[in-house]
Amino acid sequence: MTGAAIEFNPYSHAVHDDPYPYYKRLREEDPVHYNKEHGFWLFTKWDDCQAAFKDFKTYSSSNGVALEADQNATSGYPMFINMDPPDHTRIRKLLSGLMVPQRIRRLEDYTRQKAVALLEPHLARGELDLIQDFSAILPMDVISTMIHVPESDQADVRQWADDLIYREDGQFGLNDRNINAYMKIAGYFDELARSLAGRPHDPDDMFSCVLQAERDGKMTHDDVIGFGILLAVAGNETTTKLIGNMGFRLWQHPEQRQRLVDHPERIGDGVEETLRYDGSSQMIGRTAMRDVEVRGRKIKAGDRVGLCIISASRDEERYERAEEYDVFRGARDHMAFGTGIHSCLGAALARLEVRVCFEELLKRIPHYDIDMSRSDRTHNPNVRGFTTLPITFEPVV
Repeated sequence: MTGAAIEFNPYSHAVHDDPYPYYKRLREEDPVHYNKEHGFWLFTKWDDCQAAFKDFKTYSSSNGVALEADQNATSGYPMFINMDPPDHTRIRKLLSGLMVPQRIRRLEDYTRQKAVALLEPHLARGELDLIQDFSAILPMDVISTMIHVPESDQADVRQWADDLIYREDGQFGLNDRNINAYMKIAGYFDELARSLAGRPHDPDDMFSCVLQAERDGKMTHDDVIGFGILLAVAGNETTTKLIGNMGFRLWQHPEQRQRLVDHPERIGDGVEETLRYDGSSQMIGRTAMRDVEVRGRKIKAGDRVGLCIISASRDEERYERAEEYDVFRGARDHMAFGTGIHSCLGAALARLEVRVCFEELLKRIPHYDIDMSRSDRTHNPNVRGFTTLPITFEPVV
């Protein structure tokens, strides 16, 4: 390392405002960084994160994917992202067929109709909150068509998801707000699964397939509850925040926004660049299962390791002009959805939702401004994005 030691606290609200200078310095000076205060390692380079994702025997998910050390993931409901083979293989095999791109494409028309319905009431006023009025609602609504959450319950489920991931400034570990939200969302999906258990099996219905797997003994009831929690939190929160991040970056870089307005067929490339440059998933935790040495640093069995996937996707040794936001770059080899056996099953759905959102938004609101004084961020070391993002524009009549 050169100069003063790097003080990087991913639990600090100040860091959440702009963590990228920290990541850049870590890549350059201390790519395998040890946080003494909280007792975890952080990988920030592409090659190191890639190798760790692929070596699940050394870097295990079994103690959870949050960064916090000593997290006991087995105390909650089982989720396959917190599993290693063979359990992970068993559950993922059951679910992967439900999230294939051709099945997800069936949701495009519904997603588009919902996006238009959310935008249109605000057009004549010339303002809306991109998060509260739009991106916080759409992903949960789309997911709810897959897991049977009625519209009357969606606001509650969204709020529990928000409360589950929120961290106070400097908060390490879970507090009562997080735990209470977890219990409420778990109780909700317990009741929902039981209420739907008697319905005939429908092979085109995702939740029906999960319930059939429970009846066949391939999943436990707790597995079903964990599946609901995972979709409601991971599938909702990350897409909600990604839409906000893309809206912010296109405002910050108006020349890039104009490129997509002029070439709407390239909006999908803009989604990929936002995933690479400012994706909502910042880092993911692993536990070292054996002693290992990386770049001369000795990691011991039992140590927590954070894979900083958003830093890896800005690695200058991987991408030219890595610190530039270029919506025509179109690179799909970023690490926003992980890689290896734990690559995100919901990637196709997230891509579809964000692409459709901006196809409809930029068609109606090609130019907008953001009032940053009224914006606010969520605060979590793993997930980065906004909770409020008010935008103004010329009224559309």
